[in-house]
Amino acid sequence: MNNLYNNFLKANNLLEGKVSIYLDFLRGLAAILVLMEHLGSRLFLGYGYLQNPSAIIKLLYLLNLLGGPSVIVFFVLSGLFISRSVFKSIVDNNWSWKTYLVNRLSRLYVVLIPALCLTIIADNVASDFFDYNRYMDSYTNIKEFIGNLFYLQNIFVGSYGSNGPLWSLSYEFWYYMLFPIIILLFLNQKKILKVVYLFIALAIILLIGQRMSYYFLIWLVGMLVLLLPATRRVKNKFTMTASFLFVCLAMIMRPLVNNGRLFVKHYTNDLFIVDLFIGLSLGLLIYIFMHGTAKKTKPESEKKWIEKTSKLVASFSFSLYLIHYPIINLVYYWAAKNGFKGLQPNLISVLIEILIVALMCIIAFMFSRITEVRTNVVRAIIMNILERFSYHDQKTKVTKMENNLFK
Repeated sequence: MNNLYNNFLKANNLLEGKVSIYLDFLRGLAAILVLMEHLGSRLFLGYGYLQNPSAIIKLLYLLNLLGGPSVIVFFVLSGLFISRSVFKSIVDNNWSWKTYLVNRLSRLYVVLIPALCLTIIADNVASDFFDYNRYMDSYTNIKEFIGNLFYLQNIFVGSYGSNGPLWSLSYEFWYYMLFPIIILLFLNQKKILKVVYLFIALAIILLIGQRMSYYFLIWLVGMLVLLLPATRRVKNKFTMTASFLFVCLAMIMRPLVNNGRLFVKHYTNDLFIVDLFIGLSLGLLIYIFMHGTAKKTKPESEKKWIEKTSKLVASFSFSLYLIHYPIINLVYYWAAKNGFKGLQPNLISVLIEILIVALMCIIAFMFSRITEVRTNVVRAIIMNILERFSYHDQKTKVTKMENNLFK
């Protein structure tokens, strides 16, 4: 146990430095790759419509299929940072369910609620004016909205409206709940609390089902990175390069397996083994990067440029993930009604894709200025309200005790 404690302290210190800067950039890049996959499916002609595509065209299609692997990147990074915050609060002896839930729920809802509202507007416009069939009556619409608001997509309802990427949010939410419960189950000394935590953990696992429970193992790869001991063998360029190429290979494998071009001969959604491979390879890269670059420094000018870029792309990555598809869907149906059938992949169409990606990033950045970047403000307001209620309740109890005393 002491070894795990020391390993965590060292990893935590490393994450305080420049390592987190590169992980922020990775988070932003993953969101852009998800955008590219969804945009590419609407912008370009389907692969089956092309005749004798060149190697460059095949590579272009492959690059536009890395959105799925990028969601696994989100899971690993989430496991890393959330488990770090839980462990840190326990180590510092200031764990609080109230603080944890306020932090997590404010982070999600400050973007989710506006994103759901945007989805309603975009889907209604596309349905009323551009022949988009929403496949939902009023009852189903309300049911799915509420279900997504409480992270029940993939359990009782589907993702709301056209916003398919919301599927992963329920995974994240229930992992946020499950992880500290399991940790406290093992750390708590009181038997009654152990029983309560065990019951809640089993209830969550039964609720979320087999698939979501399996993917929790991938999420836990991020936690594993924090607890592994450091080793000198990772401090060389070959190890770093090899681990990076390993991640690239794992990510490229996923769409190939998904489309029946590797290992299987048909389309399949049974991708857990491939996704676990992505998660483990990314965990290895993060581990090597953390411990292999601990004492290396870069010129101050280069460090500042990288830090600013990483913080910028990370600052709107969540917003980009949650709002991009309803907007793409709306624009696609507008274009389709005006005769658009898809572009042939070539230099001009690639430039168009790059411009649209840049435009979507600008929209997400503007959206994030009134949502995502206000998270700390929202947290402070909620905590202030909760503390006022707590103070009021405490004062009421004291008053009752005094009244009873003088009766």
